[in-house]
Amino acid sequence: MPQINASIRPLLLAFFILLFWPVPGAAEDLSIDKLSEMSLSELMSIDTTTAARTNQKAFDAPASITVITRQQIRERGYVNLSDLLEDLPGIDVNRKSAETFFNQVAIRGNVGNNKFIVMQNGIRTGSPTGENIPIADNFPLFHAEQVEVIFGPASALYGADAFTGVVNIITQDAKRIDGVEVSSAVGTDDYYYNYLNFGKSLTDKIDLAVGGHWNSSQNPDLSKTYPQHFGKTDALNTDGTVFRRAAEREPFTAPTESYSAYANLDFNKKFFLGMTESFLSHPSTTGNQPRNTIYAKDAVWETRIDSYHGKYKADFGPDLSGESLVQYSVYELQPGSGFTNSFANFRSFKYAKGNKLKLEQQLDYRMDKNHGLIGGFTFENFDHIPKTPDLPSQFDTGRDANDQGFFYLGTDNTLPLKIFDINYQNYGGYLQAQSKWSDWFSTTVGLRFDYDTRFGESVNPRAGMVFKPVKDTVVKLLYGEAFLAPTSRISHEHFGSFTGVKDAQGRYISDFFHLPNPNLRPEKTRTYEADLIHNITPDFIVSGNFFYTQVEDTIANVFKDESSTFIDGGIIRGFEIADNIGEAEIYGADLKADYQTYFMKTNLKFWGGYSWVEGRIKEPGGLTGPLPLTARNKIKTGVTLNYAEKYILTPRIVWVDRTSNFRSFTAEKVRPYTLVNLHAEAKNFYKGFSAFVNVRNLMDTNYFNATTGGQTFLSSPQDPRTVFFGLRYKY
Repeated sequence: MPQINASIRPLLLAFFILLFWPVPGAAEDLSIDKLSEMSLSELMSIDTTTAARTNQKAFDAPASITVITRQQIRERGYVNLSDLLEDLPGIDVNRKSAETFFNQVAIRGNVGNNKFIVMQNGIRTGSPTGENIPIADNFPLFHAEQVEVIFGPASALYGADAFTGVVNIITQDAKRIDGVEVSSAVGTDDYYYNYLNFGKSLTDKIDLAVGGHWNSSQNPDLSKTYPQHFGKTDALNTDGTVFRRAAEREPFTAPTESYSAYANLDFNKKFFLGMTESFLSHPSTTGNQPRNTIYAKDAVWETRIDSYHGKYKADFGPDLSGESLVQYSVYELQPGSGFTNSFANFRSFKYAKGNKLKLEQQLDYRMDKNHGLIGGFTFENFDHIPKTPDLPSQFDTGRDANDQGFFYLGTDNTLPLKIFDINYQNYGGYLQAQSKWSDWFSTTVGLRFDYDTRFGESVNPRAGMVFKPVKDTVVKLLYGEAFLAPTSRISHEHFGSFTGVKDAQGRYISDFFHLPNPNLRPEKTRTYEADLIHNITPDFIVSGNFFYTQVEDTIANVFKDESSTFIDGGIIRGFEIADNIGEAEIYGADLKADYQTYFMKTNLKFWGGYSWVEGRIKEPGGLTGPLPLTARNKIKTGVTLNYAEKYILTPRIVWVDRTSNFRSFTAEKVRPYTLVNLHAEAKNFYKGFSAFVNVRNLMDTNYFNATTGGQTFLSSPQDPRTVFFGLRYKY
């Protein structure tokens, strides 16, 4: 076990004393919280808005949906979105697996953090321009009332990028918070986490909720846990020469830092103003082999996303209502971001920025109590500087993109570096009809049309039927299509260098470049699925989901053994380009069970899920291979012991089968692993104070996650046991 900082040992001791200290008068005075008294069937049929953009019970919603409540978030010790997703059936979270987006998420065998939309209160808070952003501490859950996860295509309602699903973090409203909550935690490897959450009714008609978090960690020294992987070795240039000798190598370092903020102002449930901000700094050396990189503290990848919005709800009559939305959001890869690897000559910088202005109007028409229509239209304007080629120094945000004074490597500062600045628009309209034909049968049909000025139109339908053939049983038959817009980063990204040698025509020679392809089309997916949910008893629920997915026009890199004059004054003798040349077929099932029981003031809750996913992808040359970064089998389970809403103990277990890495055609697979996590808490032990401890990798297992390959390990070493302890105060 890694050494625990001496300063927190007394706090850990105090926690365990409090955990088992007898509570005076507990037998007479303590009562179970109202939420805990609800049956599972009541808890799992709470209202959700994500599945159909209108209020519905989760059981009735025309989608495969999982809702995680605030109580479950607290009892299980989820700190951020990646913690929660890791515990859900059908989802693979490969941590520390990518240099530029840290953790990689695959939903139902479809890998990519950019293939699902992250929202907060129905407002998109992920990258406005579809960047493949990190999913980590930059999406905290301290303010969440519940998290709604929609599996499957959702472009019929949400447009581009709702390819594999939607994650919607619903925050607590001001009245629910009714005061201030603060928390502070410390842990191994200089881990610190703090948050503040405030909510109050300022007047009878005005509510305000604000909050934020800050987190930093030095993270475990993996060279001590995995000396065979991070042993001292020569750092080599791309030509095989030594850049830094083994005897002179730097110590391993991998610090992370994050912060976030949000604010919601509610005027009489009619007019809403809101903002979100998130930031994450993580090592750009993530998963890199020591021969390819220098582990420097300034080798960081820093992502910041800000969003501001206003909503207005209006009633035009007893049957017609509407909601107007204005949103402005900005994504920025901070200028200090860059690499210290051999491909970048051990020091280079990157920059990207994208902003979006969105206008949307939605109308909701109730024909009668059983039939309704929703429809709307949206306009989006984007400005995007895609991720730049390697830069010799930081991008100057005070100067125009094409006035930075950078030149391609190997051209003696004569060929100016191209930095694109793209402007484009999207126009969309959608319509959805929902009907409840009887107490046991309802339908949903919907269609969305989008026109993007880059690649043209996209039409995406959805259809769903919900049956209740017998009491306590729900069957859902669902169909949906979605599209993944080719971001400007993918369509315009380019990188490479020149040799410094000229040909007979005086052009600088390059042996390789990755070049842009502005003619990329969207990726397209269609999914057929069936859900079965059965309440064996009000406190014992089993469910199954079965799906079949086809993906077309997937984007992959293709090598062209031909010349290009893309860069004036240069000749590129071989290049790589992204193109729509792939396809995939994916099918699988998720089986889940939830059970709870009460005895002697104790609420015992068990949940478990098994996932199976199979499929093949097809890439250039007709090659086929297994699904990348996806385990065929996964088991995720846990149990919560909640005594009198005072003492909580939750062990969680994740078992992941062999996993293919991103280079799916290689024979190597990542070996299976079992991860045990633990959360314990003493709630309200003294005048509003609660104490908790989280232990990740309780058994101190050496295990690996699948990666993107390239300069990274094919199997990325993961953290040993980590522990943090905290106090929370509610006033």
